[in-house]
Amino acid sequence: MFKIFPLLTISYLIYAAISFSSGGSSWVDGEIATVTMISGDDWLIRGGDIFLMASLALLFWEVLRANNTGTESILNHAFSAVLFIACALSFVIVPNFSTTPFFLLTLMTGLDFMAGFMITTFAARRDFGVSGGITG
Repeated sequence: MFKIFPLLTISYLIYAAISFSSGGSSWVDGEIATVTMISGDDWLIRGGDIFLMASLALLFWEVLRANNTGTESILNHAFSAVLFIACALSFVIVPNFSTTPFFLLTLMTGLDFMAGFMITTFAARRDFGVSGGITG
């Protein structure tokens, strides 16, 4: 049942919950930690950075799940397209969603949809022994 829902939906819901509960997007720029590097520079880690790291991990896991060719995978890609549209609309319409971390999440959802669709298509062609063009 849960295989049909894109994992990046978790990131979308977390972003929305934190933004609405905190009354804005200030958590994105809020300092979480500072790490002093060997070079002497300070690496400032913000809330948006942590959000993006977690979202990238979910994107990686989502791409790994994309190699199936069943009905669940097709539904997952359809929901990924819906999530991409929801993110794009939220970015331009919803207050506090016009931030760089949310824009990058929107790009990740688009990448998830396109990459997942292509991976599934190539896997299906391989499974059915379809050849064509210069590659096959």
